[in-house]
Amino acid sequence: MSLYDRSLNELFRNNKPNELPKVDETIMVKQKKMKRKEYVPEAFTNTVGSTPLVELTTISPKPNVKILLKCEFKNPGLSIKDRVAEHILNQAEANGELQPGGTVVVASSGNTAAAFAMMCGVRGYKCVAITNEKCSDEKVNAFRAYGAEVIVTKSGLPPDHPDHYQNIETRLVAENPGWFGVDQYNNPLNPEAYYFTIAPEIWEQSNRKATHFIAAASTGGTVSGIGKYLKEVNPDLQVICPDPYGSIFYEYWASQGRVVPPCGSFEVEGVGKDSIPDNLDCGLIDAMPRVRDKDAFAMCRRLSTAEGLLCGGSTGVNVHAAVELAKTLPDDEEFTIVCVAPDSGVKYLSKIYNDVWLTEKGLMPDQEDAEEDDCSTVSVVRE
Repeated sequence: MSLYDRSLNELFRNNKPNELPKVDETIMVKQKKMKRKEYVPEAFTNTVGSTPLVELTTISPKPNVKILLKCEFKNPGLSIKDRVAEHILNQAEANGELQPGGTVVVASSGNTAAAFAMMCGVRGYKCVAITNEKCSDEKVNAFRAYGAEVIVTKSGLPPDHPDHYQNIETRLVAENPGWFGVDQYNNPLNPEAYYFTIAPEIWEQSNRKATHFIAAASTGGTVSGIGKYLKEVNPDLQVICPDPYGSIFYEYWASQGRVVPPCGSFEVEGVGKDSIPDNLDCGLIDAMPRVRDKDAFAMCRRLSTAEGLLCGGSTGVNVHAAVELAKTLPDDEEFTIVCVAPDSGVKYLSKIYNDVWLTEKGLMPDQEDAEEDDCSTVSVVRE
């Protein structure tokens, strides 16, 4: 007999069959006198934000370094991009750019399109979601499930190609007067959404002790918006923006904008880029370590088994960078590193958590590295 069953037997031993034990009347009186705040249920898509900040208790290599994770997969659409979608839609409605029944066009590597598709359906707008073939099946299917019209273009196209997913958004908006283009890579409302929402949450939830903030970039909104706020409240805070090997951000940042290299290939989704977005404020970034796909995905799997956290590849990038950073910090001080977990691993079950896919890509831990460079040791100091 289990402990649970024994407890139940003890509880009901002195009571007649089908009769519950008597409740202490003094407790009932106290409960009646207590003032209770009435609970007002909200619409599901109004529950964006106030996500938990948790400590990764098994990950930090040093006892004096806390690594905290902001769990943005707890948003309604399972990603941080719900904040951007809500903020941009609210502003577009307020200033008249978006009329009832209108159409929203969004180019995205996945999460932003899902967020807009979800909120557009609830608010009565049509949504055209544009992505490329790199986007996981789970995310593309989510666009359709929310009611969006979906366009999937080829991956690996140069940024100036007419069929690059960002250029399709621009073209559709130009060809259809009244359609609203999100333009998430250049729209200043993107970093603004993070500055006013998640950034204050991080600062308060870390008990105002955050010493380092880590977020990889794609649109630049997350690292720029949050980084700006945190540096305003703590000028000594370091902003780290890890970059996947193959993305162009590292060389652009390290050369202070003098070098824009051709984009290589990488498998992690949602971070790294083939062009420089207006929303990426490189002046806020103190360090930009490079991270391999294999290291990012290995960290994802470590988080799922050791911490119970099923996260996307960008989380793996961020947490891997946090662990490497922690190894370099002195032992005689206390440090608090805050990382962002942008989305849920359920969006990548066919990839990161699929041994067959990882093996085909040469990314299983026991496979030889496909990349010749040791990206974890690339210098993060600017020229």
